[in-house]
Amino acid sequence: RSLLPKPIVTSYSILPYKSKELKEYCKEKEIIDLQNVPTKFLNEKHNHKNIQEAHKTDKPWFSKNLKNVFKDFSFPFYFMDFETVTQGVPIIKGTKPYYHLPFQWSVHKLESIDKEIKLNDAESFLDFEDQDIERKFIESLLKALGEKGTIFAHNATGTEIKILEKLKEKDSCKDLSGKIDNLINRVEDSAIIAKHNFYSPLMNGDWGIKSIIKAIPGSSVSYDEKDNIEGGIGAQLAWFICTDPKTTQKERQQQINLLKEYCSKDTLAIYDLVKYLIN
Repeated sequence: RSLLPKPIVTSYSILPYKSKELKEYCKEKEIIDLQNVPTKFLNEKHNHKNIQEAHKTDKPWFSKNLKNVFKDFSFPFYFMDFETVTQGVPIIKGTKPYYHLPFQWSVHKLESIDKEIKLNDAESFLDFEDQDIERKFIESLLKALGEKGTIFAHNATGTEIKILEKLKEKDSCKDLSGKIDNLINRVEDSAIIAKHNFYSPLMNGDWGIKSIIKAIPGSSVSYDEKDNIEGGIGAQLAWFICTDPKTTQKERQQQINLLKEYCSKDTLAIYDLVKYLIN
């Protein structure tokens, strides 16, 4: 019996934004292995060639432009993450069913590149039932982020910026719209930065922060511990547990601790990504 290791085959299915032609060709030719996909089907815009090459050589890819990416960003750097919940039956005034209610944020702050930050250095906001939750959310966030410095959030365009834009429209927050605009103008999407400049075979075609963190040497962030919150759906579930009148105080406190740790992990992971790319 052969004791040689089997060659690792990476499926072409990990490629993001695959064209119809690529999928049809691979189906027709019964291709599974990413390395057997002809170059003509690989989309330059979505980094297909770099992904294929990274898996072929088993080494990360970095763009030639990476050294210029962070030149225009100014310290202090902030790393920001929000959690939201959609309720079928809203318990907060002024919100509709299935409205994305922001109930938690985490922010890590980095004064200069030679500094180090840890999980417990995060500032945070967490509330469940306060009728002025959105006002308190944004007031405390504006205070934590000051008026200067670049703010990094992962997939900010799809989440954090959308939430901030919605808060500007709320009657309870309209007087803060100028300050919120200033904040939005400072936000940089770390997912977009990563997509254009970095890929590791350990990411398996995914630029989500939880996949990226597996590819960053020396990162202390792990989402694999037993009983912890692993993602946004888990955070929503924790919100429902905490707002359930039947939940005991002990159980509620446990969920609060898990939520704070989870959200802080996300912002520390963004810090790890940014620091890795700068170095």
